[in-house]
Amino acid sequence: MRILLVIVAGLLIGQYGIAQEGPPGGGGGRGGGRGAGRGGGRGPVEPPPPPKPGFTECFDHAATPEYPQAALQQHVDGDVWVTFDLTAQGMPEKIQMEVSSAWAAGEKLLTPAVEKAVKASTFKSSCAGKSIAVVYRYDLSGDPVASPKPTTKTDARIMYIESAPELAAKRAAK
Repeated sequence: MRILLVIVAGLLIGQYGIAQEGPPGGGGGRGGGRGAGRGGGRGPVEPPPPPKPGFTECFDHAATPEYPQAALQQHVDGDVWVTFDLTAQGMPEKIQMEVSSAWAAGEKLLTPAVEKAVKASTFKSSCAGKSIAVVYRYDLSGDPVASPKPTTKTDARIMYIESAPELAAKRAAK
């Protein structure tokens, strides 16, 4: 019995010493162990990359995408997240889109209009060669009408495309 206790105590003391030393390269435990104060042998921590520029930084003129008729008729709304690179000539390339919508048809109905708007936009020469990230937020207001005139507002990263059926627009003007 006594031998068993000695073996268990030896193992516990050994484990305690390893825990205090930390992983190879040091830095762990209460006392800091080897390498404390020098990054613990893991190298410096990289800061997160800066956010990609958006509308205010890189767009000279942001073309407004239409609110597609099929999306209006099916009451589809949602967000289209867009990232793309600008060539040295200021043309968008490698356009990638991701749609967040409660409607299965959201991606199929909203992305063509957004891609067309991105390609029709003009960009500041200072952004040539940069990667840009923006969001186009489609919001359906009221009942769909034949020819809605979408209202838009844009902030640093988001363009809001709100359908404004004529009746709702008239009520808002009163």
